[in-house]
Amino acid sequence: MGLQLDLSLKQQLKLSPQLIQSLELMTLPLTELQARIQTALESNPTLELPDGNITSIDALPDDDKQRDNDDYASESGSPDSEASDRHQLFMENALAGKETLSDHLLSQFGCIPMDEQIYNTGEILITALDSNGFLPQNPEALLKDNQKRLLPSVLSVIQSLDPIGVGAHDWKESLMIQAKAKHLGEEELTLFHGLVYDNLDLMRSGKIDQVAKALNTDEEEVNALFSFLKTLTPFPGQDYASGPEQFVIPDLSIHQEEGKLVMRLNDSSLPRLTIDPMYEEMEKTMGKSEQEKQTKEYLQSQLKDANLLISQIAMRNQTLDKVGQVLLVEQSEFFLKGPKYLKPLTQRDVADKIGVHETTVSRIATAKWIDTDWGILPLKQLFSNAVGDGGQSKNSVKELVKEIILSNSSGKALSDQKISDLLLEKGVKVARRTVAKYRGELNIVPAFVRGPGEN
Repeated sequence: MGLQLDLSLKQQLKLSPQLIQSLELMTLPLTELQARIQTALESNPTLELPDGNITSIDALPDDDKQRDNDDYASESGSPDSEASDRHQLFMENALAGKETLSDHLLSQFGCIPMDEQIYNTGEILITALDSNGFLPQNPEALLKDNQKRLLPSVLSVIQSLDPIGVGAHDWKESLMIQAKAKHLGEEELTLFHGLVYDNLDLMRSGKIDQVAKALNTDEEEVNALFSFLKTLTPFPGQDYASGPEQFVIPDLSIHQEEGKLVMRLNDSSLPRLTIDPMYEEMEKTMGKSEQEKQTKEYLQSQLKDANLLISQIAMRNQTLDKVGQVLLVEQSEFFLKGPKYLKPLTQRDVADKIGVHETTVSRIATAKWIDTDWGILPLKQLFSNAVGDGGQSKNSVKELVKEIILSNSSGKALSDQKISDLLLEKGVKVARRTVAKYRGELNIVPAFVRGPGEN
């Protein structure tokens, strides 16, 4: 054995703490960025707000430490009762959030006598349910080894809670759970299972005789089971809020004003930070004693951090403004006419137009919202790939699918293939499976569950 020295070259990217912080600020929504700025103001004495601007959400408007009528004064100085009423109404609405599915289930689950391990297992599963009330793809992955053996029994309890049908893996299993709760006989349950899992495609096509033959029963029984199916709820969790209400502040607004589209960057929600000149002057005049050297180093560090934060916020706003300007031009038909007119536009397209990397656009679009005439939307919703041969965006095609279903007045629910055919008539070539996928994303159940006259 001998010692050997090898030389090699390799490329390695190292991100400085300053760059990491800059990238992080790009992704923050306004509310979190406001909190970050407030923290910086409290910890860095060299930062200041001109004209005594207040940014803390905890800041009080006067010295009496209460919100009252004199905090809502009109220009004349008299109390503005309308503003006070609006504030009171806002507070009442903000506190009176809709009950979530998890809260509703946990309130029932906690009333059932059980040991702590079973309760903890059930709590994990309940909080993991999606907005439809269904389990994640692999619920065992959420549990510890000693909890996995409890999965069947805990699921049985969850599936007995109101609303019946939650805790299933999909809507078909949910329908079966609901059917059992309705006390269908064993023979009827077997037929119902065969209808739901194996013969709904035939029912959709109106081939009742073939379904009856496959289930080894008569057509009258098949029609009765199908009518019963339509009394059930395929997505039992949708009547509840999916989580706590989230209040968002739009970062951009694009509205039609006097026939023209106008874009505004919501930089007024952020304070205009400046450097306190007193500390800059103090840093320059520090002497050479040990104590003054330490003070000088501290001030230099704080001034550097303050200037960095100010420049990072400016860069964030400039990038957001450039992205907004591109969206204003590229998605003008959407802003003027509505969701159906959303064009295919990728983040790379926007990045090329403003001269930045695609990941920069991805970061600046994360957790950002835009106020439009069609509602307050996630900024990322305005980016979409092309679908089919017509060059439409995915989101616009989904809107067309929704429109076709909701405007159907034929008295018979439209199948996915029929929707695909109707899209083709509009010049949009989309496969039946793609229609089924988009319909699922819109939380619209299949035709054979909607039934005649239900669009």
